[in-house]
Amino acid sequence: MTNPIPAIKKYLYTAIGTATGLTVYDGIAPDDAGNEYIVLTGRSGNQLQGKTGFTSNVTMTVDVVTRGSFTGYKRSEEIAQLILTALDSNTSITLSTGQATSLYLATITNLDGLNPLDNVFRTIITYNVIISG
Repeated sequence: MTNPIPAIKKYLYTAIGTATGLTVYDGIAPDDAGNEYIVLTGRSGNQLQGKTGFTSNVTMTVDVVTRGSFTGYKRSEEIAQLILTALDSNTSITLSTGQATSLYLATITNLDGLNPLDNVFRTIITYNVIISG
């Protein structure tokens, strides 16, 4: 089996960018990223091998960042809702290897910026993707 994370990341990158109209960054955003953007951050996975197949669980984290909006979490949660609508439990991802996957929401968390004067609000969405083969 090949590492499924790059293919899943590519799918999420496209789906999230289309659903929100915002720029999606991989891992870290540049200093000039603007006031609203999304970062695909944490990713991990494990695989259980059986005699006749395998099951992999991949976790992907989506970080919605808003700053300078003076609306608290309202705007980051609006963007998060666009993502949650586009990527729900009915979303089916088919990898190039033909492995059917299912996607489900693991957690949603709100975070403040480290410095309150920065006026940064973040909504973190964690998805689990199950791959069977």
